[in-house]
Amino acid sequence: MANPRVIFIVVLLLFLLFSPDPQQPSLDQRFELDQILGRERAALAVLSSSHYGDFDALNGTRNLNLTGLRSEYGYAWELLDKVKERAREQVASVLGDAGLGILNGTAEEELPLYRNITGYVGGKWARSKVAEGLLAPQLNLSAVTPEGMYVTQEYNRNLTGLEGKVRLKFREKERTVKASNDSIKDVSATLTLWDDESYGDWWEVALHGVHFRDLGGMLLATTSDKFSGIFALPHFALSNHTYAQSQLVLNETLRETIHKQATSLNANTNPWSSSQQGAGEGLFSVPHCEYIVWLQQHPLPFRSQNKVVGEQDPYHLETLEHELRFPTGHPFLKAPPMTMSMVAFSPDCGFVIESKGPPDYAPQEGLHLQGPKLESLIKMGRRHILFFACLLGGQIMLLVRQMKEASTPSTRSRISFYTVAIQAMGDGFVQLAFVSVPLFAEATSLTMLATAFFAFLSVTFFGMRFLMDIWTVQSTERRRQERQQATSARSNAATPPNGQSNVQTAPAPTSAPIITSAGADTLPLPVTAARAVSSGATPIILPSDQDELDTTDTNPTNNDTGGNPTRRELGALYTRFYLILFGTVILSVHATSWPIPLRSAYTNLMSFLYFSFWVPQIYRNVMRNCRKALRWEFVVGQSVLRLLPFAYFYGVRDNVLFVENDRYALLGLLGWVWLQVLALVSQELLGPRFFVREGWAPPAYDYHPVLREDEEGASLPIGFAQPGDEEPGSPSAASKPGESRDKGKRVYDCAICMHTIEVPVVPAGGGAADGAAGMGAGLLARRAYMVTPCRHIFHSPCLEGWMRYRLQCPICREILPPL
Repeated sequence: MANPRVIFIVVLLLFLLFSPDPQQPSLDQRFELDQILGRERAALAVLSSSHYGDFDALNGTRNLNLTGLRSEYGYAWELLDKVKERAREQVASVLGDAGLGILNGTAEEELPLYRNITGYVGGKWARSKVAEGLLAPQLNLSAVTPEGMYVTQEYNRNLTGLEGKVRLKFREKERTVKASNDSIKDVSATLTLWDDESYGDWWEVALHGVHFRDLGGMLLATTSDKFSGIFALPHFALSNHTYAQSQLVLNETLRETIHKQATSLNANTNPWSSSQQGAGEGLFSVPHCEYIVWLQQHPLPFRSQNKVVGEQDPYHLETLEHELRFPTGHPFLKAPPMTMSMVAFSPDCGFVIESKGPPDYAPQEGLHLQGPKLESLIKMGRRHILFFACLLGGQIMLLVRQMKEASTPSTRSRISFYTVAIQAMGDGFVQLAFVSVPLFAEATSLTMLATAFFAFLSVTFFGMRFLMDIWTVQSTERRRQERQQATSARSNAATPPNGQSNVQTAPAPTSAPIITSAGADTLPLPVTAARAVSSGATPIILPSDQDELDTTDTNPTNNDTGGNPTRRELGALYTRFYLILFGTVILSVHATSWPIPLRSAYTNLMSFLYFSFWVPQIYRNVMRNCRKALRWEFVVGQSVLRLLPFAYFYGVRDNVLFVENDRYALLGLLGWVWLQVLALVSQELLGPRFFVREGWAPPAYDYHPVLREDEEGASLPIGFAQPGDEEPGSPSAASKPGESRDKGKRVYDCAICMHTIEVPVVPAGGGAADGAAGMGAGLLARRAYMVTPCRHIFHSPCLEGWMRYRLQCPICREILPPL
């Protein structure tokens, strides 16, 4: 029977191979496109034939024949002159008289401003006093859209709070229309708005407009079926000079765009759409607020060109900007961030907002909009990605060292499977993220793919390999426990009510050999030993590394496929792991569109669950009563390396992803991780079950018992004695362990290192706090020795090193419970 995965891949390839090519638009689609092109050409003709001042919002008779600009629509155009005056005030506040001269075309002074503003800026906004006391405009949507395409009267992108946050992403086109000495350029931007007072209100708006490079100002607007923002844009300019510049460049760019629409097979019905998908309104659309945005760049801390001596001056702004875009390795200082003032007006929703900053607001409340240029952001992003790749390399190194340390089933059985699985899940999430992000950020694709390769190594070659080894060992343990429980249940069922056992004693004192790769290890039993009891159990063959073979029934009649159950379990393990991983990624991608409070709660919850990876190890230490499962460098190193990226995004303000800081969540995650590490340290020093009440965990053997003189026949070890005052070979020396010179201690031999062990013993009739075995001193002293169930005693490091390879007593070869 063929593998289902292979069949699925073949079907997927056939589907991609024989999928039809894109078809040409139908007649109906072409007719609709011709209507749209006709309206666009008519709007372009109005733009080309109009003059500055043709649109007078206060005079109802001076309206333009453009969608949204006619008086019957009910837009709040009476605010336009006040908003433009407020934008002029910002220009005068930022640039002074020189800026007003450039705005009016009466000065040609060159200001220290970035001529290419591709990048990001962000900050806080507040409602402007310009619109105080204004009632919401009463829109006539039936006049704006006679087709009645809107399914609701509720507006999106409507800001109801008094303040919030804003971020702008600028994209300048490479092609420059030479107008007025190459001083204007078409630009697009993505406006993201948050409303602090409303639950989850955040909007993304696509804006299109022009950038006045000499002035450092930008004029942007939305465009939709109810507002011809891009065609009316020059009429929102602050002066006749900027009107002429914007009209000239828009005539060229709009004509070129319309020509591409007419000649393209799959033409976009609205290339200037305000939605991020770039499409038109479509069916069942919801009305949204339109925006007109005025931006003014602040001067940079550089001297202007006419005051710079020499072309190689590191403060020469033009040379610095060229170096940022086309790096040659010139040793420049760090490029300063962009700072901009903003005024935004919504004519249909009737509100005005502006950036918070001096002089109207104190610097503590805001510094207008600030952010890095795209080249600086990419450079910083590459450095951070390389740093993250180093973190992944450190995680891989620690994981490889831990895998070498846990190279035997005895050590693998102590490690929690879920601890390693959670860490591998996090690395898999990183791998998928770094593989998908380069599709949208080509500038950092090579660095991201290299980092994704490190994450791929961590998950596939090391993490999953380690998980398979742990699962194989622990699945064998689980099956052995199930067999023991089943045998115990059958024995209890076969026991007669009078308590007499049906088990018969074997006639000869033979012992079953323990078969290893070195042959049969069998020691002669002492003459006083009890005779072996035949339990009818199947013998267990243990190789030299203690990897128990599967003794389940392999009869094809009792098995579905006759295969190895461990192999089937590993296949299911792979499937579950990757299903959970892809499900988490899909849910996280979907969570990016949730409201801000819900998205923040989801992020904090997932971070908390991810940083709980030591909890399963603490639980397994309790259940198995084991202490040394992981190397301390692995515990501390993984905790630090995995916390560093979260500390960067939660604690650093100007991070590369513009993630909002949450110091309290960061402190909570740090405290939670180190609380788990502290629990592991406490289990190492005080015992795995020091905080667990008796009866909450299954019984487990304690290799560090308290030794008492009055229970010599039950708990005191047996072994070679080293009496202090007896001669070797004397009867008293062979009958009991030697007394130490210190009261309350005895001396034994360690059969592994052949050195003596001095252990504390509670005297007969004494309490647990008597002698050297009491309180803290006794707790630390008990960690120095280990007593096996067969009552042999060894140094703790000696027996732990031995049990890494064999779970057998070095003296009598009895099977030992794992640590």
